Amino acid sequence: MKAIVWAVDGSECAWRAGEWAAEMLEKWMEADLVAVYVHVPTVPAADAWTGIGMPTSMDVEAQESVLERELRAQVLTKFQAYSGRVTFRTEYGAPADAIVNVAEEVGADLIVMGTHGRQGLDRVLGSVSTAVLHRARQVVLVVR
Repeated sequence: MKAIVWAVDGSECAWRAGEWAAEMLEKWMEADLVAVYVHVPTVPAADAWTGIGMPTSMDVEAQESVLERELRAQVLTKFQAYSGRVTFRTEYGAPADAIVNVAEEVGADLIVMGTHGRQGLDRVLGSVSTAVLHRARQVVLVVR
């Protein structure tokens, strides 16, 4: 195994998946880990709602930038033992597409990601892990 992609978004399930990614790094000393955070661009139309207390797209973008910096620092700190083998990337767009694209680009052998374990309508409306499972050519380890 030479490359692992780990989808990270700051959620508890993503951190649990990160624990599995660390185990993989421990077992495959030649493997590198690419932690991928996907920033979903804000729809500019959100600014139209500011009159009723909704955040502007600039507010949301600023919060996303803070989250990205925090995640980068947390990932690099938690994976300090694997220094030189772990990189953090920020991608923009649809999460499933971005994760699969990074996996293809780096020649990943494995994608590790968490799932919230939603069911019913929540699951139908958008499970990133399900979309990655259907699109990826790599093995996908989904951690709940």
